[in-house]
Amino acid sequence: MWGKTLLSFCCFLFLLISNYDGVLTFKISDVDLEIFRDSGFEVSIPDEPGLQRVFYMFQIDDLCPALMDYITKAVNGSWVSKQKACIQNNDKVHISLLVQYNDQIYEKTETRVIINTRLLTTKNSKSRNIQFPSGDSECQAILSPQKASKKCLPSQTIVNSGRQVCQGDLIFEDNFSGMNLNRSAWKHDIRHRLYHVEEELVAFDDAPRNCFLKEGDLNIVPIMASDVTQGSFKLGDRCTAVESPEKECNIPQGSYYSIKPPVFSAQIHTRNSFSFKYGKIEVRAKLPKGDWLFPYIMLQPVSTYAETHYAKQLRIAFARGNAHLRTKQNEDISGNHLYGGMLIWNHGRAEQYLRDRLSQAHYGDDYHNYTMIWQRDKITLMVDEEIYGEIYDGLALFNEKCFIILGVTVGGFTNFNDEVLQKDVKPYKNTEPRAALSFWQNRDMWSSTWGKQSSMLVDYVRVYAD
Repeated sequence: MWGKTLLSFCCFLFLLISNYDGVLTFKISDVDLEIFRDSGFEVSIPDEPGLQRVFYMFQIDDLCPALMDYITKAVNGSWVSKQKACIQNNDKVHISLLVQYNDQIYEKTETRVIINTRLLTTKNSKSRNIQFPSGDSECQAILSPQKASKKCLPSQTIVNSGRQVCQGDLIFEDNFSGMNLNRSAWKHDIRHRLYHVEEELVAFDDAPRNCFLKEGDLNIVPIMASDVTQGSFKLGDRCTAVESPEKECNIPQGSYYSIKPPVFSAQIHTRNSFSFKYGKIEVRAKLPKGDWLFPYIMLQPVSTYAETHYAKQLRIAFARGNAHLRTKQNEDISGNHLYGGMLIWNHGRAEQYLRDRLSQAHYGDDYHNYTMIWQRDKITLMVDEEIYGEIYDGLALFNEKCFIILGVTVGGFTNFNDEVLQKDVKPYKNTEPRAALSFWQNRDMWSSTWGKQSSMLVDYVRVYAD
């Protein structure tokens, strides 16, 4: 049942099996798991009148050898097993118990997932036998307290802290489970985008209405402005512009070519707190729905700022907000079409190395897991654990650590290229002098497609060493 065991346990196991009658009238308490830095872990269940013996078996990440321990006496009110095996980030620990209670035998199994040396999830089952990998030989079980530490496999990942990491280590995580955004990890962009070659019809701000946490999700909400022509637009000292403060922080009153931003949204980044080179990033998110909305889930080199233009980007995933949008060649580029890949600049022109996946449903209809595995010689793109593309070209241009960007913008020359769109599909043209004003004046064409579904909801962001 348990594979090869030590002879000293044979009599006990025989007793357990022979006494087991299948009637579960006693409920085993949940197992308490405590992790000690670099010195193993400890599991325990509380003592109760009638408890006689406890048999523990452990398996870490389905690896052999398994560990087991036979406890015949409670200590300080608990049935405790101490193990010297080290548990690392992202490990799964299977714990199985056989308990003798009033001469009857009860069994329980729990699975724990370890993230940042704390328990992320717990799965309980009433009855489960540990199954070991099939092969020519069974999994050898060893008795505590022999050490069975997990080997650290070298990783190509480099993190900004300079610490050495092992393959599979979780090196960044935000589950957005608090009351407020973690400002030590994330910083806001505060600037408008109504200028330069990538003109976007939006201003990013840190207003609570545009960015907040709710029910375990990061909410990034684009909101249409109430007016665009009256008064001037000044961000003052809050502005985070670097490249062109005079353009990104202010819009003069009465400017013929510019209006105040027609949409306010949010964009956050980890440039000041976390960056990495090579690794696996997972983002579980629900993308925004609404005409001319565009999500930013991407990485950007640390030598550039989130505020600058002509910045290379690793776009983890994007799908346009439009429910219906086709090119001149009748290609579907609506929100049913998912893309991921690279954007680089060549003499002022954007070049994209993309892979794509067409779905029957809009990617804003539900949550999906978007994954990019960034390696020296390849980028792998996945959605919901399925690979939909690999990129081999252009990787030499991303030879430094990158930080994470999350946001929702509106328009953009590259995001919605007039050259590929059918005529008169957009209520404005990218190259016309008063494009933003045309967009605003024709808001009846697009504002009805916006609503609660126009927010981007992010469940979590996780980065693993590769």
